[in-house]
Amino acid sequence: MQSAALEEITLTNSSDIIISEDGTWKTRGYSSRVGVCAVIGDKTGKCIDAEVMSSFCKGCDSWKRRKGSPAYKKWKILHVKECLKNHNGSAGMMETVGMVRIFQRSLSHRSVRYTSYIGDGDSKTFSSITASNLYGEDITVSKIECVGHVQKRMGTRLRKLKQMSSKLSDGKSIGGKGRLTDRMIDLITTYYGNAIRQNKTCLSDMRKAVWAVYFHIRSSDEEPLHSFCPVGSNSWCKYQNQVVEGQCVETFRHSNKLPVAVMDAIKPVFNDLSQPKLLQKCLGGKTQNNNESINSLIWKLCPKTLGCGRKIVDISTNEAIVIFNDGNQGRLKIMQSLGLTVGQFAHKFVTLVDIKRIQTAEVHFNLRRKEVRQAKRMQFKTTCKKLTEKEGTSYACGEF
Repeated sequence: MQSAALEEITLTNSSDIIISEDGTWKTRGYSSRVGVCAVIGDKTGKCIDAEVMSSFCKGCDSWKRRKGSPAYKKWKILHVKECLKNHNGSAGMMETVGMVRIFQRSLSHRSVRYTSYIGDGDSKTFSSITASNLYGEDITVSKIECVGHVQKRMGTRLRKLKQMSSKLSDGKSIGGKGRLTDRMIDLITTYYGNAIRQNKTCLSDMRKAVWAVYFHIRSSDEEPLHSFCPVGSNSWCKYQNQVVEGQCVETFRHSNKLPVAVMDAIKPVFNDLSQPKLLQKCLGGKTQNNNESINSLIWKLCPKTLGCGRKIVDISTNEAIVIFNDGNQGRLKIMQSLGLTVGQFAHKFVTLVDIKRIQTAEVHFNLRRKEVRQAKRMQFKTTCKKLTEKEGTSYACGEF
């Protein structure tokens, strides 16, 4: 990890670097006793530091009934150095506390300052870091929003609105056929994310593109509202394509449109998620995808289905970082440091594994294959919805 930090300094030509951070937990449901926080360099994409958090120690749990006895006091003195518990709060606070610790040791352990970090809005990490004033009054830490998480906010807000909303101005509910369905929410969420990613260098263009999504969906044959939509032959707006081709727009028929009452109901959501203060943090189109990748690798080595404590998770985290930063070749370095002899077949094996891993990643990264996967997911959701409408409610908690 030290070499990853030095590599990041070399690429940025500065000791003030941008990192992405994220937390992950051993078990789901915000009740985990073990969690991991990791930071990854923006330029190198390599893990620079990590902290394994644990709110449980088997030794402490075994001795708690004898607390206060002379034997306990003697045991406690010897146990302090090897106690596995390093967190006293809830599982939700693990990410916040762990990230503050990583920031605190950035100068002493990595010789860098994390002046900007890519994060999500899932925890109080940013407020805790700024409140700690880790680098003094002159250096402030800024937050860059993960585009993927900002995109999810649109879907979350619309689904919540759909559940809570009563009758609209036209006397109908917000959901239903031809209105705000789950499929339409997914489409709007995707369009919102695309608007941010495709305009990641200009705030005004980004905001215009977000509102282009709103007015495009609001448009009808009687009232076309495509002034914000991009113009040109490559525009995603079919109305603007027809204008460029010189065809009569009077014959254009709008699809995927929503009633005015529905659009009025969701307008506050667009207004909140198009604020310059939020979109400013999305410039650059940064994501936490690298963090999600290393999180997946950690729990692949240490499955969530198997119970274990901090020590095992610590080993898995360190091995995952080695593989993540240097590929499976890094495992050979571990073997050599343990005094094991590494032969030619071991070198050949890890080389083949790394090549296969890269080839698989390139296949998944292929734009055409990505579009096919998205189309299949959308088709599956549509099929499930049609079956549910046809069969009615067949399974619901406490409904039968």
